[in-house]
Amino acid sequence: MQKKSIILAENVAYELTSTKTLFQGVQVSIEEGDRIALVGRNGVGKSTLLQILAGKLVPTSGSISRHGTVYYLPQISTIRQEIKADTVLNFLSSMTEEWWKIEEILAANNTMLDLSLPLASLSGGELTKLFLAIGLSQKPDVLLLDEPTNHMDLIALENLRHFLHEFEGAFVIVSHKPFFLDMVVNVTWELTPDRVNVYGGNFSLYREQKEIERDVAMRSHSFAKKELKRATTSALQEQQRAAQSHSNGHKKFLSGSVDKVKAGLLKTKAEAKAGTAKKKHEVAVAKATEKVVKTKVKTTKTTSIQLEERSQKRRNLIDIQGAYLQVGDRLLIENIQLHLSAGDRVAIAGANGSGKSSLAKAILGMENQTAILESGEVVLAKGLKAVYLDQTYQLVNRQQTILQNIQAANPNLSYQLLRQQLGHFLFKNDEVNKLASVLSGGELARLAIAIISISEIDLLILDEPTNNLDIETVDQMVEGINEYQGALWVISHDLDFLSRIDITQAFKLSPRLHTLQMTAHLPEESEQYYQELLDICQN
Repeated sequence: MQKKSIILAENVAYELTSTKTLFQGVQVSIEEGDRIALVGRNGVGKSTLLQILAGKLVPTSGSISRHGTVYYLPQISTIRQEIKADTVLNFLSSMTEEWWKIEEILAANNTMLDLSLPLASLSGGELTKLFLAIGLSQKPDVLLLDEPTNHMDLIALENLRHFLHEFEGAFVIVSHKPFFLDMVVNVTWELTPDRVNVYGGNFSLYREQKEIERDVAMRSHSFAKKELKRATTSALQEQQRAAQSHSNGHKKFLSGSVDKVKAGLLKTKAEAKAGTAKKKHEVAVAKATEKVVKTKVKTTKTTSIQLEERSQKRRNLIDIQGAYLQVGDRLLIENIQLHLSAGDRVAIAGANGSGKSSLAKAILGMENQTAILESGEVVLAKGLKAVYLDQTYQLVNRQQTILQNIQAANPNLSYQLLRQQLGHFLFKNDEVNKLASVLSGGELARLAIAIISISEIDLLILDEPTNNLDIETVDQMVEGINEYQGALWVISHDLDFLSRIDITQAFKLSPRLHTLQMTAHLPEESEQYYQELLDICQN
């Protein structure tokens, strides 16, 4: 039995200006029970497409038909800008007289909110749950969700996963968390400037299919280059034959073996034949050249410079025995036992507010840090050089250009090597002279990792570095981090990211027990690691 189409988009295009088209040729259908991931690089128009499907924006061309109730959940940053009410209760009361039904939906999804709280004080995860409950109260046939997984810890993600599994309607979700998408979707839409490519299966299957397509494209490009070489060689050989034939005819004329008239006829015939052959080969070379251009595959893989390690010996960087982490009178972690040496790659996970970031900042003694380490023993290596990188990328000086930033990171490297490294992270030509203040989140992330890749540091601390980054940029970040040779400390809820950066030790924070414990599984064992973290967060 054919499923009913709830939303149908036909040949949809959206223009930002009269000279700039964001996307075109979009032909998609959302049917009953569909679970769809919408992916694509940052800036391609994913949020815009969701708004068009929801009826919030009108496409420049094409048509949208809807046959059911649609609820659109924008990004939390957008919601915060539009909030006007003071408390949660006042906000819900302004939306519906039966506001208690929304509270009942929250409770059914394991979420209890204090309705007297200021709406602006809710976390990103709490706001997402609240607005999802508002959407459910409208009994929608389709949910359109724009990055609901941002800023969510594992408990919130698990609650969202459960919610989506229980939801009987269809949904389209934009998310930068591949491991989450794998658990909730069975179709993947890839938005490009020219179309939406539809792939059956979850994100991992989409990624596998893209790799196959890439391999086929690379082989096609390699074959096209060989064809161009053959066509060029054939053309050159034909030119040499024509030149040799002309030379032979001229020699015969000079030797008197042919008369002037016959020599003229032979010359005319040879020139005509050479001209025909030349045109034929020019066409062949032009076609082969065009095919090479058409089959060229965009790649981010270039040669990266390799720095010598700062120290060849495995020295101790951080040693903490029996310390307590506190914020004012509040105890976050007790009896901390943590040892970090050069070359270690450590992941620390736990619920939001459990002290993950506070611990790293307290160890480094960062300014304006209210958390402190008390009692016990805290020993840091003499001259320890550490960099703390969070999702705002404060490591990058916004008042300097891209080139000036990387020059400041390692003044000992030559201009040529610095440009080579910038090219490795896709900063090329005059783009290196752009001010960092105008860069997008993804560009800032790439520049930050480029800076780190040439910096002589002992320890790199990454605090939720993949938040707000598209999946392509995360792939580039993974490549950069895997080239980094120093010690690594990562705070992240992104299991796909963690599983790809060669973590050697993993710790979990229990907010109830106030303990830092080593996990039994590493992130590369994704399912077991995820379940282990859930267990400690829920208990």
